[in-house]
Amino acid sequence: MGKVGSLSVYTSLKRSLATTPIFHTHNLNVKEVKKDVLFCFENGVYPGSRSPVFLIDKYILKKQRPFKVITLFRDPIERNISAFFDAFQIYVGVSPEGYQGDLKTLEKLFFQQLPHAYPLQWYEDYMLKDLDFDVYTQDFDAEAGFQIIKQEQNEMLLMHCDLADAEKEKLIKTFCAVSNFQLTNTNVRAASASSDLYIAFKNYMQFPEEYIQDMYTSKYAMHFFSEKQRNVAIEKWTKKE
Repeated sequence: MGKVGSLSVYTSLKRSLATTPIFHTHNLNVKEVKKDVLFCFENGVYPGSRSPVFLIDKYILKKQRPFKVITLFRDPIERNISAFFDAFQIYVGVSPEGYQGDLKTLEKLFFQQLPHAYPLQWYEDYMLKDLDFDVYTQDFDAEAGFQIIKQEQNEMLLMHCDLADAEKEKLIKTFCAVSNFQLTNTNVRAASASSDLYIAFKNYMQFPEEYIQDMYTSKYAMHFFSEKQRNVAIEKWTKKE
């Protein structure tokens, strides 16, 4: 899914496996990708590159060629805040660097504009529908933070985005059978010009109890996070008066 650190995995793998076809995408539905691209153009935001979905669909999925998938998951509220800032210009009308309004306005736009259920439904909407991988059929070790699922000739590596880079490197090396892999982080929000506004927004946000409960009692959160991890997250986002 978007905003989980997948671009870092992709760019790092491209350096290590230069002759292997490697693709980065958040969606494998051809019709939906076309719709998303059109939406971006209509809002004056231009994709940085062409989507690989059409190639994947034509030459891998329809030909039933074997593949491996690496997918990461993240705390749903953390992901939603990051997604809001990633599409800031679409939701707000200006870039984060050019924003002159207050945090209260951003809070209102966040709740009104963002598709909040996106992370909660992503594995069912995309991995299950498009690849027939059902991550919920097997128990997940939330403390370990990773899992490998095999389905006939295909494999999936699931990882918590907050795993240490050294642990991610080890898992990816084994999964992809590559010895010289090194993970380098890219697209890091904290290092961007909008980081001050991003941090201020996170500190300012007041999440309704219902919103927090919806996030952490969801099928997604209950599967990927332990009770202890969920309670820590709930405590983090619940601001005491």
